Amino acid sequence: MKLTKALVYLLFLIVLISCKKEKLPETTNLQELSVSADTLIFKANELKNLFISGKTESEIKFKITSYPDWIKISPDSGVVGKNFVAIEIVSNLISKPSGVYEGKLEITTSFGKKTIFLKGIIDKIKEQKTILTSNVVDAEYSKAKDLLVYVSSNQSKLHIYNTTTEKSESISLNYTPTCVSISSDGEYAVVGHDAHITYVNLNTKSIIKTFNVSCNALDIVLSNNKWAYVFPKVDQWESIRCIDLNLNYENEKRTSDWSIYAGTKAKLHPSGNSIYGTNNGISPSDIEKYNIKAGVAEKLYDSPYHGDYEIGGDLWFSEDGARVFTRGKTVMKVSENVSNDMIYNGTISLQNTNGFIDWLDHSAVKSNLYIIATNKSIFWYDKQNLPFIFVHNSSNLSFKTKIELEKFYVYDNKGVVSTFAPEPYFVFSNSTGNYIYVLTKAVGSGLENEWAIEKIKID
Repeated sequence: MKLTKALVYLLFLIVLISCKKEKLPETTNLQELSVSADTLIFKANELKNLFISGKTESEIKFKITSYPDWIKISPDSGVVGKNFVAIEIVSNLISKPSGVYEGKLEITTSFGKKTIFLKGIIDKIKEQKTILTSNVVDAEYSKAKDLLVYVSSNQSKLHIYNTTTEKSESISLNYTPTCVSISSDGEYAVVGHDAHITYVNLNTKSIIKTFNVSCNALDIVLSNNKWAYVFPKVDQWESIRCIDLNLNYENEKRTSDWSIYAGTKAKLHPSGNSIYGTNNGISPSDIEKYNIKAGVAEKLYDSPYHGDYEIGGDLWFSEDGARVFTRGKTVMKVSENVSNDMIYNGTISLQNTNGFIDWLDHSAVKSNLYIIATNKSIFWYDKQNLPFIFVHNSSNLSFKTKIELEKFYVYDNKGVVSTFAPEPYFVFSNSTGNYIYVLTKAVGSGLENEWAIEKIKID
C-alpha cells in the first residue's frame, strides 16, 4: 500500500506534537497555585480569610515568608492540593495614627513566590483632648506660670501640667488627697488630706513637709504669707485650721470662735489680704469674709443679705478681685470698705438650663466668663454637668456662645467606635486668653481611663 505525500506529512505532524507534550513539566512555576485575592484591604482591626488551593491533584507545600508587622497570620505554612486552605489574616492598627498603611504578603513554594498586596486604612476621629491615667478630685490653675495643677485619689498624686510645653509631671503623696490650692506666684501648692496637709514646691517637684491637722480637709487655701487655711468637711459649727508653714511643730492655730459651718468652700481674694467663703448645708446659704493679714484667720462679716439672693455654696473671683461670682449665679461687688463689700451686682442667666454654676473662670484679656453649668437646681442632688462651656461677657454678664465639648471615642477590637458624653468639672483660661483647658469625664463609660484634658482655642 502506497502512502500519499499528504498522508505521510500528516502522520509526521501527529508524532511531532506527541513528542512535545511528553516533554512538558507537571507544573509551571506558580500557575498551579490558586489564591482567592491578589489584594486585601483592611480596617483598623479586621479579620479576613485568604484561600489557597492547587489546580492539580499534586500536593504543593507553601510557607508565608514575608508580611508587615501590622498583621497576624495563621497558619503560616501548609500543604495544598485540590482542597483549599484558609489563611486567617488579622490587621492590628488600632493603636496607630490615622492614615493608609501598605505592605506585601509573600507565599513561597518550591516553584517560586506569590505576592498578595495589603492595605490598611485607618480613619479615626482626631481627638483634641489628652486622656489622663488618673482621676481628678480637685484642680487649680496658675496664670503666673500657666500651670494646671490637679490631684488624683486613685493614684494619690499631685499632677503638674504645663500648658505651654504640654508636658506633665507628678509628685507621689503619702496620703489620699481631697483638695489642692496653689500660691499666687505659682511656686508652691498645698494638698489637703484627712488629718494631714502636704506642702509642695512646684519648681523642684518635691514635698517640703507634711503636717498634721485636726480635721478632714474639704477645702484648702494657700495664702501669700505661707499660711494654709483648712476648711473642715464634717461636724457642724467648726473653726478654720490655720497652719503656719514656716514652723515645723505646734503650727496649727484656729479661728478664735467656732464661726464657720462644716462644708464651707473658700477662695483667696486676689489681693492676698483676705479669704471669702460660702457655707453649705445651711438655708439660706451666705457668703462671708475672713481677715488673714495677721496669719490666723479672723471672721469679719457676711453679706448684708439673708436669703435675698441665691449663693449656692461656692465662689470665684474676677481676675482684678472687684467682683465675686457665686454658684447660685449671683454676682457681687467686692471692696475693702465694708459698706461696699459683697453688694449685689447682677445675676448670670444661663441659657437653656435652670441649673446652677458648678465652675467658673474669668479671662480679663478676653472679657469672658467660662462657665460649667448643671442640668438641675441647687436643691437636686442627682445633678449632672452639661457637656458645654457657656461663654458670657464678663462686663454685662450677657450670654455670648456655648462650646460643645468633645465626646470620648472608644474603639473595640473590630475597629467599631463607641461614644460617651463628656461631663466637665473644671475650666481654666491661660494667661494670654487664647486657650481654655477643660477637665472632663466620660459619662457612664466604666473606662479605666475616663478623665481627659481638652484644649480649646479661643479666637
